Amino acid sequence: MSEIKTCFEPRRRAAEDADGPWLKRLFAQLRGLDQTLIDACPGLLEQQWQLQQRIFASDYPAARTELILLGDEPIGVLTLDENPGRLRIVEIGLDARHRGQGVGERLLREVVAYADRQGKALELAVMRHNPAVRLYQRLGFQTLQGAPDDAQWHMRRAPSQPT
Repeated sequence: MSEIKTCFEPRRRAAEDADGPWLKRLFAQLRGLDQTLIDACPGLLEQQWQLQQRIFASDYPAARTELILLGDEPIGVLTLDENPGRLRIVEIGLDARHRGQGVGERLLREVVAYADRQGKALELAVMRHNPAVRLYQRLGFQTLQGAPDDAQWHMRRAPSQPT
């Protein structure tokens, strides 16, 4: 008898205070922080996490953070900042076990469709070496000139015109 696989569609929900420990672990993973170093100096992760939270609160006070869920399991994070005329992806990331399976692309396509329906440009910053750059380009993002440093690109996607 063949094995029946259950396929869940990812869904999103607002992040809550109780999600903090999971979000911190994902934060560390997405930034390549070594678990041995974190175990040896747990304050390092907390310090880096708090710094990011202060930057987000300062630069994107209206941003909303959502967990990406597969079934009831958190597998990723999406932080969006919406203003008149533009939507910014402040953070997007999936747990390593769920990358390369199309989940991120489906999520991005949802965000792109939402921005298009609102008639808003979609912006993000990405490290130049990040493999997701190719996906962003396929979805119509273009690199903006004048990036503040050589490590990352600022990218923008204009809203699609109705056909």
